Amino acid sequence: MHIGYVLKKFPRASETFVLNEILALQRHGVDVTVFSLNRPDDGVFHRGLAELQRPVVYLPTRKPDAWLLQLQKLQPLLREMAPRLVAEFDDLLTAARPDLWSVLGAGLDVGMLARQHGVQHLHAHFATVAAYTARTAAALADVPFSVTCHAKDIYRDGIVPAHYQSLLANSAFVVTVCEANARWIADELAGAQPLDVRVLYNGVDTQAFHPRHRRQAEPTLLAVGRLVEKKGFHVLFEALAMLQRSGQRPRVLLVGDGEERQRLQQQAVSLGLDHVTFCGMRTHDEVRELVHTATAMVLPCIVGQDGNRDALPTVLLEALAAGLPVVSTPIGGVEEIVADGEAGVLVPPNEAGPLAQAIAELLGSAARRTQLAAAGRARAERCFDLAHNTGVLRDWFAASVATGTRRRIGARTA
Repeated sequence: MHIGYVLKKFPRASETFVLNEILALQRHGVDVTVFSLNRPDDGVFHRGLAELQRPVVYLPTRKPDAWLLQLQKLQPLLREMAPRLVAEFDDLLTAARPDLWSVLGAGLDVGMLARQHGVQHLHAHFATVAAYTARTAAALADVPFSVTCHAKDIYRDGIVPAHYQSLLANSAFVVTVCEANARWIADELAGAQPLDVRVLYNGVDTQAFHPRHRRQAEPTLLAVGRLVEKKGFHVLFEALAMLQRSGQRPRVLLVGDGEERQRLQQQAVSLGLDHVTFCGMRTHDEVRELVHTATAMVLPCIVGQDGNRDALPTVLLEALAAGLPVVSTPIGGVEEIVADGEAGVLVPPNEAGPLAQAIAELLGSAARRTQLAAAGRARAERCFDLAHNTGVLRDWFAASVATGTRRRIGARTA
């Protein structure tokens, strides 16, 4: 079985779950080719790339005249596929995508490459440009396609549900990473037409992330994520200032980079938080080592001003598997990760006081940390095991390939 993954940019340090999923599928005997619309630019080396059995296919950057030449070369095939491609073009026009020609061009490229490689099913992560490209390519290659919805692709303000309905309705199936997402898609995006939406948690390698004996010279809080509003790190800094006023100054390691870095650095200086270290981007191996040596992980997620939020933060899954207690907020699927507080501590979002209290209580009780570590590990093995969850995805791909299931391209929602 040969599956093609269509991704906007691969690999990305903030999307290690995609690479992990592909490698796990390979271990299940699935042949995977990655079609990346753009080359990576985060400057972080991803050791797992060496384990890919097929080289990543990066799409060429084409100028308008090059697109015309490409279309001329494809004329015989385009005539054969004309009805489907006309429907694709019509849907893209309806969605008023500003990147219309890029999507069509990339779709033609991926479609031809998929035919050449013998790809039997196309899958995209995020219901954005990659998914639209996969849909166009699937029409050209005459194969099914599917998409995994995450967070920024479905929660942002300004999303027009009608633009998503045709995309999702024409997929063989839709995957999303938590029940909270599934409810949002059904209530806000699906419209009148029922969709085949399946919940599948991102998995974590429970062998790579496992409990270790922790010995720290001082308590260490670990916070990992892109430095963007929805991570709530500014709320963490407010909580740390409260703890400092009460005489508590745990060491804090903030791993990640992003648009909020300068503002957070200024906030740390103004609050006198000289015990916070900005670590910048780190490799997955480096993050794993930090997870195995920290005292607790803190991720105070919030809903951003643009509506964006986290769905299923991978770092929390890794923390649970490693037996690292977590403090977070009930945003998106986080409540599903920690089982309503059973495997972690939840506090209200955007409230520094309860966050500071939860951190203080956790740092002050070794017994509570041990209890949460055991419960977190058990939950990771039960719900978030990478091998098991990708086995489910493999079976879905296999059923699609076996039946050749393709929704009718151009199908309209009511």
